[in-house]
Amino acid sequence: MNAAQAGVPLVEVRDLAKTFDVSAPWLNRMIERKPRQLLNAVDGVSFEIERGKTLALVGESGCGKSTVARLMVGLYGPTRGGMQFDNQDAHAAFKTPEGRTLRRRIQMIFQDPYASLNPRWIVEDIIGEPLREHGILSEGPALKQRVGELLQSVGLSPLDMPKYPHQFSGGQRQRISIARALATQPEFLVCDEPTSALDVSVQAQVLNIMKDLQREQGLT
Repeated sequence: MNAAQAGVPLVEVRDLAKTFDVSAPWLNRMIERKPRQLLNAVDGVSFEIERGKTLALVGESGCGKSTVARLMVGLYGPTRGGMQFDNQDAHAAFKTPEGRTLRRRIQMIFQDPYASLNPRWIVEDIIGEPLREHGILSEGPALKQRVGELLQSVGLSPLDMPKYPHQFSGGQRQRISIARALATQPEFLVCDEPTSALDVSVQAQVLNIMKDLQREQGLT
C-alpha cells in the first residue's frame, strides 16, 4: 500500500438492502388466499473499509451479517443500494465478463468448514480449483507447488494434498478454506464468522493465522 492509497476506502457500502420472498408457492397462496410474504434481511446498511484495515459487523444471530457478506462477494444481488470496490460498481461488474477479475480480487471464507469443502475432492483439487478457474495456473508441477506453498502458509503440510476433508479436524479444514481463499491473491477477504464452528482452543490459532496473513499480504 503506497502513501496515496493510505486512508482511501477500498470498500464503500451504501444503503445496502436485501429482501427475500419467503411466500408459499403460488398455487397454495391462491387456494388458501394468503398474501405474499417478504423478509427484509438487510435494510439500509452503510460503511467504509480502508485498505489494509479490518471491519467487524457485530450483531445477534439472524440479524443479517451473513447476508451482507454474501452481498459483498456477489452471491446475492441487492434489492437496493450497492457496493463500490476500488471506485468500481461491484454489483454491476459482477454481471459482466469483467466480474471474473473482480471475483479474483474478492474472496470469502465461509462459516462452516464442514459444509464449504467438497467431500469428494482431495485437498490439492480444492485449493487448486480457483487457480485453474481464473487461469492463474494450469495442471502440472507449478500448480502442485503453489498448492503446497498455500498449505504451508496456513500451517499445514504439502503432504496433505492427497487427503480428503474428512481426514482433518475442524480447525484444519478451516485452514484449508483459508488457503483456498488466498489462492487468487485477493485484496479483500470477507469472513463469515470463520471460527464460530470451531472449538474455543482452535479459534485463537485460526485467528492468529489470519492476522499474520493480513500483515504479510496487506489484506483488507
